[in-house]
Amino acid sequence: MDMIFTHFGISGPAVLRCSQFVVKELKKGRTVVPMIIDVLPHESEQIIVDRILRNVEMNPKKSFKNILKGIAPERFILYLLTKHQIKEDQRAGSLSKQIIRQLIHDLKQFTFTVHGSLPLDKAFVTGGGVSIKEIVPNTMQSKIMERLYFCGEILDIHGYTGGYNITSALVTGRLAGLNAAIESGHVGS
Repeated sequence: MDMIFTHFGISGPAVLRCSQFVVKELKKGRTVVPMIIDVLPHESEQIIVDRILRNVEMNPKKSFKNILKGIAPERFILYLLTKHQIKEDQRAGSLSKQIIRQLIHDLKQFTFTVHGSLPLDKAFVTGGGVSIKEIVPNTMQSKIMERLYFCGEILDIHGYTGGYNITSALVTGRLAGLNAAIESGHVGS
């Protein structure tokens, strides 16, 4: 699942998926929500360190930035270089193994805090709506008011990015429409 490093922070499918949990924590009164990113989740930290150190040993005159090229998003690499006070053109051979290990540690366990989300007019994901606890699931009829049916994004459903919201809207819309037609005596197909 992708994450994009932007000029204002982070975005992308992974962030959108996590956003509902962050917003819920902020609504509970937390002022910040801690997050940890593992940019290379399928490799151990030691394997990455060994690979990078071998690459540095074989290419000591190559810039360290170019040694890291392709293993993480470029903006993230640039941020880590700045954080660890490494110049973009600094030769890989001039860095201590300790600094390299610290940078790799940040690739595996980059920790930051979230203070909020973008305003509603910039939202990609929204939450809220009619609670699914108030809906009869096989008809989409309200448990509170007879002859009232709900579907789509009026429901408090958080679909993953990738077409799940539209799928949910189509399925619940068909279900609500058919059941409303049956109730009114106008059975549809």
